Amino acid sequence: MTLRQSALLINVIGALGESQLTLPEKTLGLITHGDRIVPVPAPETVVIDQRRRFTLLFGVGRIWTEPGDRGQSRALLPVSIVDSKFGAVRNGLASFLYGNGKPVSNMILQFSQETAAEREADIWGTLSTEFIPGKVEGAQSRIAAYEDRMSSAPQYKDWADLAARFGVDAVSGFNGPLGSKGAVSVSGLIVDETVYLSGCNTRHGLYPFCRQMRHGISSMTPSFLAFVAVSHLAHRIGHDILVMTIGDLVPELANHPQWRRTRILDMINMASGLGEIAPERTVNFVAADSDPSAQAIRAARTVDEKLAVAKQFPYYPWAPGTVFRFRTSDSFVLSLALDRLVKLKDGAGASLRWILQDRLFKAIGIARLQMQMTVGDTAEHRVPDLGNGLYPTTGELVRLILVLRHSTGGKTLTGLSRDMVTDALDTQGDKGLPTGVSYPNGAGRYALGFWRTPIKMAGDCIQNIPSAQGRGGSVVSFMPYSITGFRIADGAPADPATRDSTDIRRIGDAVRGFCGEPRE
Repeated sequence: MTLRQSALLINVIGALGESQLTLPEKTLGLITHGDRIVPVPAPETVVIDQRRRFTLLFGVGRIWTEPGDRGQSRALLPVSIVDSKFGAVRNGLASFLYGNGKPVSNMILQFSQETAAEREADIWGTLSTEFIPGKVEGAQSRIAAYEDRMSSAPQYKDWADLAARFGVDAVSGFNGPLGSKGAVSVSGLIVDETVYLSGCNTRHGLYPFCRQMRHGISSMTPSFLAFVAVSHLAHRIGHDILVMTIGDLVPELANHPQWRRTRILDMINMASGLGEIAPERTVNFVAADSDPSAQAIRAARTVDEKLAVAKQFPYYPWAPGTVFRFRTSDSFVLSLALDRLVKLKDGAGASLRWILQDRLFKAIGIARLQMQMTVGDTAEHRVPDLGNGLYPTTGELVRLILVLRHSTGGKTLTGLSRDMVTDALDTQGDKGLPTGVSYPNGAGRYALGFWRTPIKMAGDCIQNIPSAQGRGGSVVSFMPYSITGFRIADGAPADPATRDSTDIRRIGDAVRGFCGEPRE
């Protein structure tokens, strides 16, 4: 099926009038499997980069018939628009009629949900289609892979089942202040291997494909992509890679006074020593993603353009690894260094993206984890944005959480470094560098891609909870005793309530009890 270039209507929430969004032409295969319809996009159409701003992504949909369809089948698929400029994702539905010897209808699209803080909009329209019936290459293997993913999926239950198990009062208010503002896309509590899911909200009702709702997780990306990538390569190659420097792996930066001594470990600890904002030591939190060098490397498109910027990066007077500065814009250099490491190990044609996809993500049931890439003509000339460009579905985020959880045990081989993951998710001790963020029970720290928050639990003990945190109130908290809470949201970034995830940890504590022996 070819979807012709067409303009959709946009109604920005709170604004008068409508504007238009133009989508590029797209071709995809479609495989029917029982009452499911499985999309097979052409590979070159699903690279998310700045070459074209909007990317259309389809998920597995459903097929059924209705009396008014005159013998045709009705297909409904989850569909997302990824905006590479702002890192926003808009979720919607795509529907069309086909079969019974009649032409395929146009495709109707409707979007009424997003992770796009302060850019809420309803979008709708019709795409003209051209359909060529026939066999889709590799259809049987793709269906088999889909069945494998379904059979390996964790157990999902409704939030009401958690309330019935532990009491309504114990689990109420999970979304915290954000919930009353309607900014939460989806949230849930993972207890051992069971996922209690809440939400999947749109402005016009519940989303019918909750596990396939896609999200822009912004600055949670370092936890779920950068740390995971380093942990996988440490498992595969050896932990010595952590002390390799950028100068070792990227010769173009070997003469830079700071890059040449910045280690891989410093990069995932947000302690590269690069930057120019607030060039003095301070006890306060400093976000360095807004300085001119950070903005310049984000605006550059190709590897060569970004490297030219990185060669001129200003740096602080302190040594790498000594001071925390939140700066996701350094992630390109980390990605390039890891990509060069992969090429040294597997040959010039290898790439970081496909090593992760083929040897890690596919093994944990993720068909293709969508991420922002640099602009390049071939896979080996593109590297992913490890700091701010990951777009998982709800189900994919859960699988990433669980592979981290499984990596701390002694039995399951996950493809990640058990020592690194165990260290990162440990809730004891004051490990990591101070972030400058203060809490009622102590100073916040950052270690191995995770924020560490000291929390006083109901039993009067202090636990240092590692979390991934994203713009708009998105958070994943790795609590003791295999309890993980997650919330994907797009609340107002300037509102302090947006960052409040106290209730997630409170309910986790109520479910299992984090002081002393855990409750069953």
